[in-house]
Amino acid sequence: MLSQEILSRFQCSGCGECCRWTGSVLLTDADIPKMAAHMGLSEQEFIDRHTRLAPNRRQLALLDQPDGSCAFLAGNRCTIYAARPEQCRTFPFAWSVPAGCPELDKLLAGEKNIEREDDNP
Repeated sequence: MLSQEILSRFQCSGCGECCRWTGSVLLTDADIPKMAAHMGLSEQEFIDRHTRLAPNRRQLALLDQPDGSCAFLAGNRCTIYAARPEQCRTFPFAWSVPAGCPELDKLLAGEKNIEREDDNP
């Protein structure tokens, strides 16, 4: 998990890299009505068109594009940003990956440089 100090300095640059990671964007019960309304769809239409059963077989996940990126990513932008799922809203504060977010990578590299300086007598 990332340190509080790193998280306090994190600012999203809007690059879209977090939307390109392979894996599942898991949906909560609150995500579906919000996303469906944002898109002008019924909940069932949204589920039928934009979700799949998650690997955990307990909830739904968003569909991916053929390259593994989120189906709602266009260029570097989320086409449903105002109604994005909770999982997306909580990155990187509730979850993150070891590498791949340019802003986190910069912050972590800076932290490692400080550690190295502290190790040198």
